[in-house]
Amino acid sequence: MSIARRSHKTESASGAFAGHTGRGPAATRKQIMLRTAVTATATVTGLALTVPMASQALAALNPTVLQSLHLDSATLKKVQAYDKYRTREASQRKRAKKAMRFARDQIGKPYRWGADGPSGFDCSGLAMAAWRKAGVKIPRVTYSQYSKVDRKVRMKDLKAGDLVFFHGRSHVGLYAGHGRFLHAPHTGAKVRIDKFGARRKKQFAGAVRPGAPAYRQWSPSVRELVEKIDRMSVQKRAEHKPPDKERTPHIPPPADTLPKKSDNPPM
Repeated sequence: MSIARRSHKTESASGAFAGHTGRGPAATRKQIMLRTAVTATATVTGLALTVPMASQALAALNPTVLQSLHLDSATLKKVQAYDKYRTREASQRKRAKKAMRFARDQIGKPYRWGADGPSGFDCSGLAMAAWRKAGVKIPRVTYSQYSKVDRKVRMKDLKAGDLVFFHGRSHVGLYAGHGRFLHAPHTGAKVRIDKFGARRKKQFAGAVRPGAPAYRQWSPSVRELVEKIDRMSVQKRAEHKPPDKERTPHIPPPADTLPKKSDNPPM
C-alpha cells in the first residue's frame, strides 16, 4: 500500500514499448551494409562463426578490434550504444538477484504502514528497501515507483525482481518467478509469497524493471556486428596471452630433479 495516493503521469506507451516501427528503404540499405561489414570481417580475419563469444558484455569494446574494422562514425556509435545497453542489462540481472535475496529474507515480518524496515514493511517500503540493497534507488511511493522507472514490462515478460502493481498502482510486490510474487499485503498480515493467479491478473496495473535501461529495439545487423567483435576480441586476448612461466611440457626437467637410480639391484 502506498503512503500517499497522489497520481503521477506515467511513461507514454511509445516510450514503454518502443521499436515497433516500419522499415523504409533507407533502413533496409543500412542493414544490408552492416551485414556486409560482418561478412567481410569474417572473410578477412578467417574467423569461424563457431568461435565462442564472451560470456558477458565487455562494457568497453576492444579498441584494437574496432580500429581494424574501419567502421564509419554512424555505425561505430550504434555499436558502442548497443554495447552500453547490453552491459546495463547484464548488470541489472545481477542486481535483481540481490533484491530478491533481500526480499526473501524479510518473509514473515509484519506489515507496518509507512515502514521500510528493518522490523516491518509496507508494500512500497519493501520494494524500495529490496532494490536499495541491490544498489538501485527508486521512489518511496507506489505511483512514483511505476512512473519514474524507465523500463516498463508486459505481464508475459515478467522476470524475478520486477515490480508488479495492482489496484490502480496503489499496491506493489516483487515478482518472484514461476507465477508468484512477494509482497507486504496489508495491516495484520506478514510479508509473504502469493500466487499470481487469475484474480491478481485482473487487478494487474503494470510492471517495471528497476535498474534496466528503457526498452530499445536493436537491428539484427548491429547485434551481429557486436557479437562478431566479441569473438574477435576473445581471439585477440588468446593470441596475446602471456606465456606460462612454468616449464614447457616438451622440455625435459633438469637432471638434478630426476629421481636417482638405486645402486641396489631390484629384488
